[in-house]
Amino acid sequence: MVVAEAVQVLDQPHSSTYIGMGKVQEIANLVTVFHADLVVISVDLSGSQARNLENECKLRVVDRTQVILDIFARRARSFEGKAQVKLAQLMYLLPRLSGQGIQMSRLGGGIGTRGPGETKLEMDRRRIRQEISNLRKIVDDEVERRSVSRRRRSRQGVYAVSLVGYTNAGKTTLLSGLARRLGDRQMDAGQNRIFDTLDPTSRRIRWAGRTFVVTDTVGFIRDLPHHLINAFRSSLEAVEEADVVVHVVDASSPFIQEEMETVYQVMKESLAVHAPVLTFFNKTDQLSELNLTGDVHANAWIAGSALEEETIIKLMEKLDELVGHKIRMHLRIPFDRSDIIAILDQKGLVNHIQEDGQVYEVEAEVDEREAWQFAPFAGV
Repeated sequence: MVVAEAVQVLDQPHSSTYIGMGKVQEIANLVTVFHADLVVISVDLSGSQARNLENECKLRVVDRTQVILDIFARRARSFEGKAQVKLAQLMYLLPRLSGQGIQMSRLGGGIGTRGPGETKLEMDRRRIRQEISNLRKIVDDEVERRSVSRRRRSRQGVYAVSLVGYTNAGKTTLLSGLARRLGDRQMDAGQNRIFDTLDPTSRRIRWAGRTFVVTDTVGFIRDLPHHLINAFRSSLEAVEEADVVVHVVDASSPFIQEEMETVYQVMKESLAVHAPVLTFFNKTDQLSELNLTGDVHANAWIAGSALEEETIIKLMEKLDELVGHKIRMHLRIPFDRSDIIAILDQKGLVNHIQEDGQVYEVEAEVDEREAWQFAPFAGV
C-alpha cells in the first residue's frame, strides 16, 4: 500500500541522490511520519545514488527497474522464464555490486527483495559473470530449439503471427479468444495485470484453409531499460521471424499515443521487424465514443474487443489478406489417391469436384505455400 507520495520536477538530476537534498529530507520525514517500509523512486538510480538515499532515509530504496524485475520474478512460470528473469536481475546487479554487502544480505518478500543477489552475501563479480554466462546458454538453447520448430512449421506451410503491444493491452486475452474459437487447444484468458505474460505462448489455429501459429510476447513498457530488453530477447525473437505482427493497442487507455509510440520505438531500435503490421485497437467496448484515426505505421488496422467473436473474424480476415496469396489449381487425381482429396479438404478450399473416368477432376484454391504438394496432379 502506498502511504505517501512526493514529486519533484528537475532540469537535471543530482549526481549523488538524483533528487535534490530538500526533497530527500521531505521523503525522510514522510518515512518517519507514516512508518514506511520501503521507498520507491520512479526512475533508474545508480548504485551510489541508491546507497546515498538509503543513508538519508534510513530505509531500503529501490528504483523503477527493481520494481519491474520484482514483478517479472512473480510472473515467471517456466524454467526458461525464470532463467530470463534471473539473467536480467544479475545484469542489473553487476554494475551496482560495489558496496552492496549490507543490502545484499537482507532477505524479504517485498518489492526489490526477490533478486538473487540478496540471497548470496559473498557473490562477487566473477561469480556473477559466470552465472550470467550459464544463464545465457540456457536461454540460447531454448532460442535454437524454437527456431528449429519455426523452420519446420514454415516448411509445412504454417504462417507465424506474433502479438506485440504495451503491457496489459489484451494480447493474452486475444490469444485465448483465437484458441477458443479456432484452435485445437484451450487456454485461460489473461488477467488484468501488467506483465502477465513472460514466457512465449503459442497456439495453432486454422482459418480458411490456412494454418497459423500465433505467439504471445512480453508486454512493452515506456523507457524499458535496454539491458532488460536484451535479457528477454529470447521471448521476442518470434517477432523478428513472424509473417505478420499484430500490434494490440488498449483503445481505452488515456495514454494510447504514448503507448503506441513506445511499442514502435522498441520494434525499431531493438528488433529487426520486417513483417507487415496489423494494428488491433482492443477494448473498444469500454469506450462511450469511438474516435480512432487508424495507425500510420501499420499496413492495416481494425477495432473491436478481443472478447467478441465478430472481432476475431474481422482479425482473421485481415490476417488472411496480409500473409500471402492463394492459388487456383485444376487437379486430376486418380481414384487410388483419395488421400489427396482428404488433404485438400483439410488444407485447401475445394470449389468443385467430379469424376471423369478413372480420376477426380478437382478445382481448388490452395495456399501458395502448400501448392507444391499438389503440383504432381496438376494437368495429369
